[in-house]
Amino acid sequence: MSQSAERLRLLNWAAVLLFVAYGAIYVSTLDFGHLLPRDSKQHVIGRDFLNFWMYGRAAFEANPGQYYDLRTYWAAADAVTGPGYPPQLWSYPPSVMLLAAPFGALPYLVALAIWTVIGIAAFVVALRLWTRDPRLLLPLLLAPAAIFGLVSGQFHYLATAAILTVLRWRESRPLLAGLILGLLTVKPQIGLFFPILLLATRSWTVILVASLTALAVAGLTALAWGVEVWLAYFSAGLANQSLVLTDPENLSEQWMATPFINARSAGLPVAAAGVVQAVASALAVALVWRTFSRRPRADDLRANAIFLACATFGTPYMMSYDTLPLVVGMLLLMPMDPVGRLLTLLAWGLQLLQFAFGVLHLPGPALIPIVIALYLVKQPANSTWVDQRNWPTGRTQESA
Repeated sequence: MSQSAERLRLLNWAAVLLFVAYGAIYVSTLDFGHLLPRDSKQHVIGRDFLNFWMYGRAAFEANPGQYYDLRTYWAAADAVTGPGYPPQLWSYPPSVMLLAAPFGALPYLVALAIWTVIGIAAFVVALRLWTRDPRLLLPLLLAPAAIFGLVSGQFHYLATAAILTVLRWRESRPLLAGLILGLLTVKPQIGLFFPILLLATRSWTVILVASLTALAVAGLTALAWGVEVWLAYFSAGLANQSLVLTDPENLSEQWMATPFINARSAGLPVAAAGVVQAVASALAVALVWRTFSRRPRADDLRANAIFLACATFGTPYMMSYDTLPLVVGMLLLMPMDPVGRLLTLLAWGLQLLQFAFGVLHLPGPALIPIVIALYLVKQPANSTWVDQRNWPTGRTQESA
């Protein structure tokens, strides 16, 4: 058995055991004595999906921008979950309503089930653009970042699918890549580093189509709900989102392995943590530009893994489930040397480490994506990263 096959076998077992253990614990905590079932933290099943679903419901109202006032949103949430629901933030851009509206027309649990199935299906289809090896499926579908996103009812499967597709199609199908990238503006922090990659590779078609798509999304949103909804977002929605980074009561130490949050965990004030993040972001920009100004092929696993690592540590706001693209990149790459093998394992378990360190208010896990990027930059661009005899890919299918 090759080294890569043995590592995948162990990761398959680890993924299944983690899913079963976490799932059993989670289900055992559910309380069905409310309008919607709640977990041990009193959040409904699919915790973050509630926000998305509420955006869908707001899409049918005359003044959806009112919910950027958090007290108004909390009152609306209480009406569908039962009184005293834990406060959540209403901070997505209003363009999310274009996607959320069909789900808001459905009962919550039905909408959550459909949303989950769509996300998993999209993720599996996008993964097949890169590999047909079934041994990768469970370690990626059930990676710690994926499990936490699954429980939270998050965008993570869909967002990862979009990122993988844009990276794969940026040369061969630039119109579709640009369209998908433009749609990613509904989750803006996910695609922050794509403009650097595209400028470095002179992917002008992708840039143009993505820009036009983003403008069209913003315009359709304003046409449907008025310019006022965007004004409410910029005046209050962005401030709501910043609470996660600045308010100690909302500090997501357990869920964000970013330099900013790790610096806050170390006790640094907001300004000093901002300097730490600025240095990390500058490094990320430099590494992405250095890598992609050499015009690597779209299917270059090393270059794409560098991009995904930089995108992970280059932003202060990157939730645990948003690190799933990095997990995919490292498992596709599968470095063969001892350092590479360790970094792959650390990438896969990044969220578990962040959770443990966050509970103890300790920094550290944010260094992992940084070390991964620096390690990969030092590797030869033409390295043989995997045992090609045992690693069926989608390359032939894509080029056909």
